[in-house]
Amino acid sequence: MSIRSSRLALAVVGVLVAAAPALVAHHAIAAKFDETKAVTLNGIVTDVDWKNPHVHILINVKTGNDVINWAVELESPIALQQSGWGSDTVQVGDTLTVQGISARNGSKQAWARSVVMKATRPTRGASASTSRARGKTRCTRRGPLARERSRCDRRSR
Repeated sequence: MSIRSSRLALAVVGVLVAAAPALVAHHAIAAKFDETKAVTLNGIVTDVDWKNPHVHILINVKTGNDVINWAVELESPIALQQSGWGSDTVQVGDTLTVQGISARNGSKQAWARSVVMKATRPTRGASASTSRARGKTRCTRRGPLARERSRCDRRSR
């Protein structure tokens, strides 16, 4: 093996070793959420965590006399921005209807397939992405099922 080939092989190994933690850390949506456990949540936003690897929205959902806090997981901030979302699209106090799938382990977590925001605050002076979001379905670009992706893409056109 020549010196040039050895250096190239060493560089490739270095890149693979450097990338390994990121590749191992990310998980498939189906590993955490059960596609057979559809859920619809209506609630008020209590927190928005706009960070990688996935955006989380916490909502209080009233069930009978109880109020239960659910964690709703969405795509990455970059994927949501490419879909027209901004970090201020959803804010504390907004009323949402979320359709998605719930966690395999029974915890109060859901993967959002669609998010509908009720117009609860004025949009005057709001960004374009915030104005478009009022009262309309916002689909994440990639759902756990291909048919969900195509349905969302058709709806957003």
